[in-house]
Amino acid sequence: MVTIKASYGVTPNESTPNGSLWLSDLDQVVRLSHTPLIFIYKPKQIPENVIETLKNSLSKILVHYYPIAGRYCYAKGGRVELNLNAKGAVLTEAETTKTVHEYGDFSPSDSTKELIPKIDYGQPIEEIPLLVVQVTRFSNKDESFVFAIGVAYSHPLSDGVGFSNFLNSWAKIARGETLNSNEIPFLDRKLLKLSHTPLELLFEHEELKPPPLILGRSDTNIERKKKTTAELLKLTVEEVEKLKKKANEFGIPKGSRPYSSFEEISAHIWKSASKARDLEENQQSVVRFNVEIRNRISPNLPKNYYGNALIQTSAKGYIGDITSKPLSYVAMKIREANELITNEYIRSQIDVIRGFEHLDDARKLFIGGEGKNATYYGNPNLRITSWLNFPAYKVDFGWGKPFCFGIGHVSPHDRGLILLSPDGDGSVIVCMHFQVELMELFKKLFFEDLYGLFTSARL
Repeated sequence: MVTIKASYGVTPNESTPNGSLWLSDLDQVVRLSHTPLIFIYKPKQIPENVIETLKNSLSKILVHYYPIAGRYCYAKGGRVELNLNAKGAVLTEAETTKTVHEYGDFSPSDSTKELIPKIDYGQPIEEIPLLVVQVTRFSNKDESFVFAIGVAYSHPLSDGVGFSNFLNSWAKIARGETLNSNEIPFLDRKLLKLSHTPLELLFEHEELKPPPLILGRSDTNIERKKKTTAELLKLTVEEVEKLKKKANEFGIPKGSRPYSSFEEISAHIWKSASKARDLEENQQSVVRFNVEIRNRISPNLPKNYYGNALIQTSAKGYIGDITSKPLSYVAMKIREANELITNEYIRSQIDVIRGFEHLDDARKLFIGGEGKNATYYGNPNLRITSWLNFPAYKVDFGWGKPFCFGIGHVSPHDRGLILLSPDGDGSVIVCMHFQVELMELFKKLFFEDLYGLFTSARL
C-alpha cells in the first residue's frame, strides 16, 4: 500500500514567457493522457534531502522547459493549445509498506501502477498539471534505502526524444552542473506548421485506414472485452545477435544494409503473436508503429526540437505468410513501412490531420486507445514501440543511475515495447502486452523460435 505524505507545487524559479504556445498537428493526435514511467534507484549511500534536491532542480529546469509548467485549453475545432501560465508541475512524496523485492521485476501491473502519480481527468483540462512526479520510498525491511521516481508526463508536450532530453537535463541540474547551449530545448513548433492550400494528399496512407477485423467479424467488440496482461521478456546480447543473423540470412535486397535490431525484433514479435493467435492463413494482420522524423523532414528539425516529431506507419501481411516464411520476409515488411516515411509522406500525413474539421475525429483515427470509438489495435493486429534510443539508464540525479526502468500501466490492446536492458551490454527487454488467455502461448512460441537458433533450451 502506498501512502502520500506530502504534495508540492513547483513553478519556474525565474519569470518565463506568457501567452499561448501553438501545438503542431503532430502534437494534437497523440494521447491527451499522461505517459506513466518508473525509475528505481538504490544509492550506495543514503542521500540527503532527496525531495528538496528534486524540487529545487525542477524549478530551475522549468525555466528552460517552461511549456511543462503551463496548462492546456481547447480552441476552435477541438484543437489543444498550451497556456503559458507557469502554474507549474507537481511533486509528491510517498512511502509504501512493501519492500522493493515484493514488486518483482516491475512489469506493468496494478502493483507497479501505485508508484505512478494519479491524474484526475475528471477536472477541467485547464487545471490538469502536465507533469506530476511521485517519489516513493520502499520499506527498508531488507534494503537500506531504495526509492522509485514515478513520472506522469503529458504526451502532447513531446515525444520520447524530447522527454528524455528534459529528464537528463533535469538530472544534470540536480547534480549541480549547468546546461550547455545544445541542451537548451528548441520550443518553436511552427517549423511543422503547414499553410498551403489546397491540401496535398499524395499517398493513400494505409496506416490510417481501419485495421483488418478477424475474418467473419463485423466489429472489434469481442476482442476489446478480453483482458490484457504484461510481462518482461529478456533477450540476451547473444540472442539479439543470432536473431539478427537469422533475419539477414535470406531476402535482403542487393546493396541494402542488414536488418536493424528494431526490424528483426519487431518481426520476431509479430511472428510469435501471429502463431499464438492461430488465425486463418488468409487473415490479414497489421503492425502499426511510429517513426521519428527529425532527420527525415526537409528541412531537418533541430536536434533539440522539443515536441512530437513522430509519424505513423504500418506493415501489413497475411497470417499464413507471417507464420511460415523466414524471419527475413517479416523483417522486410517492417522495413518497407519504415522506409515509406519520406519528406513528402510526412507532409502528406500532416495534411490528413489538417483535413479534419474537428480534431477529435482525427484522434480517434490516430490513437489506439481505451475509448470505444478509438481505433483498436488488438487481435489480429499489433502496435510496436521502440525505446531503444531512450537513455533511461543515464538519468542520474546525483544518487547513481536507476537499476530498473519501465512503463507503469498495462495497455488495453496488444502491444510490444522494445527497451534496452539495464545491463548495458546490448541485451534487450521486450515489454509485451498481450491477451491474458494467449500470453503463456506467446511466451512459449517467442522462446521456441529462439530455440531454433541455439543448441540449448531457453526456458
